[in-house]
Amino acid sequence: MVSRGDMDAPAEEASTFQLGLDDLKRRGSALLVVGSVPTELYSRASKQMLGAPTEPRRRLVVLNESASLDARLDPSIRRSTEWTRVIRYSTLERSAASTAYTPDPLQQRYERHVSGGVGRLGSEIATDIQEFDSFANMLSPAELRVAFDCLPALLSKYDREAVFRFLHVMATHVRSRKGMLHVWSPGGRDDELNRMLTPLFDAVVELDVHETDAMQRWHLLDIDVSSGWFPLDS
Repeated sequence: MVSRGDMDAPAEEASTFQLGLDDLKRRGSALLVVGSVPTELYSRASKQMLGAPTEPRRRLVVLNESASLDARLDPSIRRSTEWTRVIRYSTLERSAASTAYTPDPLQQRYERHVSGGVGRLGSEIATDIQEFDSFANMLSPAELRVAFDCLPALLSKYDREAVFRFLHVMATHVRSRKGMLHVWSPGGRDDELNRMLTPLFDAVVELDVHETDAMQRWHLLDIDVSSGWFPLDS
């Protein structure tokens, strides 16, 4: 995904960047994904961060109710409660939330709706992570992959301090299992909100479109090393 780094970077800098990436996978990490780009571009990046179909990953994807799961998970990925779980979240209580989307019976085995308060959402995420850990008899480094798309929904209902606390607890919980979390925050890296959130994360991943090419750039915060812009693979 990012192992190529910046093709034009000095060899020493590229090596430091790669070592930093390896360290994030080893000890667990939280990534803030930013950029004023189409949702489709973010979906491609998230799909890569969730891991290739051939990799034995435990995947938890937290989406809004209308988002397409097919854009995020390759059809060949094992979809079962042991390997793949999907939470569709609404800040509305279920009786008031949209019921336009209903998963088919097979999907209902690993996909569910969660609505209401941020505390309940956090509890559901924690339960899924704990159960993945039990299935794995202790998760290996980078085995757990969590995608969280619901930041805009939370910010529409809760103040920034409450959302900040929620993200801190979620990131800490994922890191404790040596997992990798990525959180989507539309807008530029220097937007006020994203500057406020950055200290919660181990890296910031910028997405952009240069002419017609989808690009990405990674900033590893602990070691203050960045890649250059490089292509986002299809």
